[in-house]
Amino acid sequence: MAARASRARGEPARARGIPVPGGGVRNAPVPSADPSSSRFSMTRISRPIAMTIGVFDGLHQGHQRVIAATVEAARSSGGIAWVTTFDPHPDTIVRGAPPRPWITPPEEREELLHAMGIDRVHVERFDRSVQTLPPADFIDRVLGVGAPLAALIIGPDFRMGRDRVGDRAYLEALGRRRGFVVREVPFLMGASGKLSSTTLRGLIEAGSVEEASSMLGRPYALRGRVGSGAGRGAQLGYPTANLEVHPEKLLPASGIYISNNNLLGAKWRGLTYVGRAETFGPGPVRVEVHLLDYEGRGSLRGRVLSTSLMRRIRGDRVFEGPEALIRAMDEDRARAAEYWSSIAAAPGPGSGNPPD
Repeated sequence: MAARASRARGEPARARGIPVPGGGVRNAPVPSADPSSSRFSMTRISRPIAMTIGVFDGLHQGHQRVIAATVEAARSSGGIAWVTTFDPHPDTIVRGAPPRPWITPPEEREELLHAMGIDRVHVERFDRSVQTLPPADFIDRVLGVGAPLAALIIGPDFRMGRDRVGDRAYLEALGRRRGFVVREVPFLMGASGKLSSTTLRGLIEAGSVEEASSMLGRPYALRGRVGSGAGRGAQLGYPTANLEVHPEKLLPASGIYISNNNLLGAKWRGLTYVGRAETFGPGPVRVEVHLLDYEGRGSLRGRVLSTSLMRRIRGDRVFEGPEALIRAMDEDRARAAEYWSSIAAAPGPGSGNPPD
């Protein structure tokens, strides 16, 4: 059975699918990465562990409730806040569902979890062998036999283990034998029912990023390094940064979005395009960002840019030629200016040139 090892805050990202040694004794060794080696260094955890288990795709505000409860339980006991999550999505194994893009790919999910106060993130490689583990064996697999689990934080519909036998009653009985408590965190309800990753996914796929941001408690963002492009934007008077987004990241509906962008330590208002740019012929889906009022000099290629999508102002269109496209972009820019002027607390544009 293969798993991705747990990683503590501050540890570098590692290759996916590295086997984690199993077994152990009380205060069991927990794997941590040695960046200079493909092998694991081992550290022992003696502090109590507060753990939650779930996919947590999107890390919406309902998930954040569970994460906050896990952090609170860990801090109250002087322990470690631990999240066990999965890759690939269990539905691909349990239900035979086709793979689908992540709202938050595993690496992004780990970063967000650490920012929310989680000390250690364990990404379990989900397969048939993991699916058939009884709950107690799964916990031993993740933490090590005899590890000091003090609290298990769950949601109302939580189930785990072979045949999904691990509901609250089952886990409470297991906890009485092993010395941990189970805390259930109630659902967070929205206007259309409980917050869920399925609802969030539908909003993003429809381009409803304002509603998605409300569920997330933050704007939906795309991040990546700036790659090379054909240079058509600059020729049209609208230079763009071509964003190389994580290949497993869920892209929103094609179109033009008003965006707030982080680049070189500054925030820049912008317009973000998602689509195939079919005015110039067929091509792959791309993400292009035009930074409003940006006058920096030098190439941005290789720089990391994060574009937060604030509002979709139109769908993708195929134009008769460059002149029609320029007119549409002028209208997009005017609509973006109206949007920002309507927000009193809108962040100001950055300044300065990129370093050489």
